Amino acid sequence: MGNIYVCFRKLLTSPGFYLCILGTVALLFSAQVYTDTVNENRYSVIQAAMEFDGGYCLQHYDLCDFMIMKNAEYGWLTLFVPIITAFCFVPSMCTEQASNAIRYQIFRSSRLKFELSRFLSGIISGGTAAAVGYAVFCGTVSLLFPAAAEYGGYEGQILADITFSFPCELLGIWLYGVFWSTPAMLLTSMMRNKYLIICIPFFVKYGMTQGYQRMIQSAVGDFENVDHDLLKFLNITSPEALMGLDGSGDFGWILLCFGTLLSGFLILYLTIQKSRRDCGA
Repeated sequence: MGNIYVCFRKLLTSPGFYLCILGTVALLFSAQVYTDTVNENRYSVIQAAMEFDGGYCLQHYDLCDFMIMKNAEYGWLTLFVPIITAFCFVPSMCTEQASNAIRYQIFRSSRLKFELSRFLSGIISGGTAAAVGYAVFCGTVSLLFPAAAEYGGYEGQILADITFSFPCELLGIWLYGVFWSTPAMLLTSMMRNKYLIICIPFFVKYGMTQGYQRMIQSAVGDFENVDHDLLKFLNITSPEALMGLDGSGDFGWILLCFGTLLSGFLILYLTIQKSRRDCGA
């Protein structure tokens, strides 16, 4: 716990943590959340806030505050989250390793305790920064767009049938940020180039997302013979599955799947670090 406290204090006071929060907010505001059906123009959150007044928003349920909070999650954030969360810990950890400063910290504890606390504090800080950024975004959106209670008529009926739980959405963002921090954390045990450590998980996730989209299209390509078993498997193991826990009936399987992967990353990280001859280099 002492090691975790020291690691958290370093990470939460570093510029990278606050850059991660700002980056999360910026990505959420740049997400496209509304399409004008008349001229087919697509609007991001910031564009909608600048161009539409309250009267126009009340005529379109897509511009309700919680609909924007929900839809913005699946914009640019899903693509760049491995880069954003890595900013919390990769620069500071690479600097420490380059200066051999961690040798003195390991001597005061043990290699296992130090590396375990370093791993946990790094991924938790990445998830926390993403969650704080989402909370800031939601607070700002609630001030810029009308609430569901202000809608009436047909739009109000549609919104009444849509469930939105801010704590569940925030938990999903936190878990999403925690998990996608682990590839960068694992790479810190293999290399010292912080630019490669930050960028490699991004390219891996992009490739996985493209592959899953093609497999989903293949599973539902024949409407008369939909492969429901494959579709369920893809929904459970999808790179974005953690963000949809609130609306998924398979949340237990999703947590088991990603929890197993995270445990595998942790074991591999500790194994690599333990195999080093110089524990401080």
